[in-house]
Amino acid sequence: MNIMLKKICLSLLFSISVLLVSAQNQATAGYVLKGTLNGIKNGKIYLSSYNEEDRTSTNIDSATVANGTFVFKGKLKNAEMLGLNIKPGNWSANLFLENAPVNINIDTTGAEHYDYTKYGQGKGARLKKITVKGSKSQDQFDALENDPSLAALKTKREAISKQYTAEKSAEKKEELKAASAKISEEYNAIQFKLIQQFITQNPSAVSAVYAFSNYYRFNSTMPVTELGKVLDQFKGEAKASRYYSALATQLKDREALLPGNLAPDFTLVKKDSSKLSLSSLRGKYVMIDFWASWCKPCREAIPHWKQVYEKYRGKGFEILSVSDDSKWNDWIKAMDIEQMPWAQVIDEFPKKMMPARVGSLYQVHFIPFYVLLDKEGKILVYSDDEKKIDEKLAALLGS
Repeated sequence: MNIMLKKICLSLLFSISVLLVSAQNQATAGYVLKGTLNGIKNGKIYLSSYNEEDRTSTNIDSATVANGTFVFKGKLKNAEMLGLNIKPGNWSANLFLENAPVNINIDTTGAEHYDYTKYGQGKGARLKKITVKGSKSQDQFDALENDPSLAALKTKREAISKQYTAEKSAEKKEELKAASAKISEEYNAIQFKLIQQFITQNPSAVSAVYAFSNYYRFNSTMPVTELGKVLDQFKGEAKASRYYSALATQLKDREALLPGNLAPDFTLVKKDSSKLSLSSLRGKYVMIDFWASWCKPCREAIPHWKQVYEKYRGKGFEILSVSDDSKWNDWIKAMDIEQMPWAQVIDEFPKKMMPARVGSLYQVHFIPFYVLLDKEGKILVYSDDEKKIDEKLAALLGS
């Protein structure tokens, strides 16, 4: 073989290898999700993205189910927890998808069926037997969720829940409720520790910021400084994810509610349908009381606030109660019973299935909740603890 022919052969081999590498890179540039379904032969399957901020799901792709198999091909900006919905039957499942070849096997046996038609919603089934291979994000998230120390506490909590349902004695129910709360507190502490360890080891993992986002959803009273410290740890793809973006927005909103900041103004409707703005109460110390007719602790606190109001109203103190009731009749009935002598307004629900507007503005995730303002409308106390309000009022207006 002459030199020229050797050069041509080498050139061809090089070109072929480049093409093969290029083809491989193209194949892994996006995701290829292959699935098998045990119990469903044919139908349609949808891949959807859930937006926690407005609680809506958007279908991003669909595929045909043929002989119990399906294939999705596409590309994600970042790894993401996505939903799968199979029709007919409205079967649903979740998986952490990323740009890689991923396989999922779904078995319909043991699915959890539900029927919410009487609430104006649908019916379907949540699939329980799911195996995902090829998604590193799914593996990481599963490892956190299924940690043995958490699994043991889950088992204990489920056992107590069954006991609570079966128990007839009100006294015993309270004991079981307290025991469950103690286990939940221990569970949250261990879960946070595990998530922190994972973030330290994998600061760029989207699964890490997603796991923390899930944790924060149920632990939103975490101090603002602590939330900021956790977010400061994320890097790369985790920081570019929408989960990080949503948490960063919540951090910014909470920082705006720190003592010393001017309280966000709002205008709501009173019982007589006239409007009342928070800013109209400037010149007085004002406690915003977030409550609702259906909230037992809120109503149990009313006698205390009546005493506080009577004690300080002559010293420039006012209360503004903001109801989280979605039904006016319930709100009015509760006010008629409680006879609260201070200003009352009702919150608004402009978006279906979303929290109230002003409650969201003030990052109120549970009630009762209180915000004490100075005469200029600046925040003095932001807390669910009525004792903190009492202490501050005593310091300001005397005991």
